Amino acid sequence: MMSARNNRHDASQRWGDVSPFTFPSPIYVLRGVVALLCCLCSCGPSPKRLPVDRREFSSTLDKSALTPEELASRLSQTIEAGFVRQLNTDKNAAWQIMHGVLCYGDKLQIRDEHGGTTQATDYLLNGGLVDGFELQLGDDLLPVTQNLGVRARLEPGSYTGQGHVDQWIAVLAMAGIPADRKVKIGTSEKLVSDWARQAQYDVTRNPLDEFGWTLIALTYYLPEEPSWIAQGDARVTWEDLVAVEVDQDLNMAACGGTHRLCGIVHALQQKKRLKLSDSAVWQRADELVEKCKAEVREFRAPDGALSCNYFVRPGTSKDLSTELASAGHLFEFYALAATDDELKEPWVEVAANHICDLLDAAQAVDLECGALYHAIHGLKIYHQRRFESDD
Repeated sequence: MMSARNNRHDASQRWGDVSPFTFPSPIYVLRGVVALLCCLCSCGPSPKRLPVDRREFSSTLDKSALTPEELASRLSQTIEAGFVRQLNTDKNAAWQIMHGVLCYGDKLQIRDEHGGTTQATDYLLNGGLVDGFELQLGDDLLPVTQNLGVRARLEPGSYTGQGHVDQWIAVLAMAGIPADRKVKIGTSEKLVSDWARQAQYDVTRNPLDEFGWTLIALTYYLPEEPSWIAQGDARVTWEDLVAVEVDQDLNMAACGGTHRLCGIVHALQQKKRLKLSDSAVWQRADELVEKCKAEVREFRAPDGALSCNYFVRPGTSKDLSTELASAGHLFEFYALAATDDELKEPWVEVAANHICDLLDAAQAVDLECGALYHAIHGLKIYHQRRFESDD
């Protein structure tokens, strides 16, 4: 058996050959490198991004005076306002639509190629035509099911298709799409669980040593399986994948490293639930999460704005879209990682209100989908944990 943690320097040498469908061609690698260098602080450019000076708007709302009921109501209104933005299969690619799914799951409606309105998840999973959403059956019979799984094409650096390893299946997990949802590939009918099984099996083929999204998917769809046999007969664990993630430089990762952190948080939560043995890896992961939580608070501005420099240093931007991208990703991470008591702290309420201000000010702006939907998703997590759990 082979350990992921002890052999993580070269993916091909460590775990064998990479699937042609998964491994990017040289042109995709080049595109990904260029995109990463140009857009480290953003999930991707908007085809119609309109700059908005954040100094052009001001909130007359006394955020510190809101009651919990008023705050909950405002969050609900802001989340609902984002729902009315229309995505269209003729104009929007999978990268944009899947970010909408992240927020609204089965509730998201899109315009299809016939001009009608349809449920986004059903359309995508039943073979609907969306640029960048490409699924294929796996190559091997999976050890657990003895059936073929489902794999999505990887295009590193793409803002059309799946830009990160296991991004799409992780989005389905975060949107709460059930494991028994049907997935149509040509004449074959599979399940979302087959997709999760393929992601589990393929961890040894990962060409980018990027496991944040994978951890989100596996801990959601296979929460009782912290250890499994992957391609190449390798024994792999959640801890192995976390070990790779904690070694990464967050400042060099997309979106300030927040997606890597969210994967670690999901793993830590499931590790605690299953009462898995502690180790140096798990301790490092916990220390990293706590450090980054402290920096979200430490680097915020007096008006509640979270740092545009993520976990590097304090900083603000006069561009509303830029601020929304960083604030949304940071708040999404914090809302997921914080304790119940931490979520009730006044500064968190002010930060949530500030994101509502940004979204309210940008209602008429064709925002970049990563910034828009991660911000709303952060507010949704906060609302669910802060208010709905008290019901």
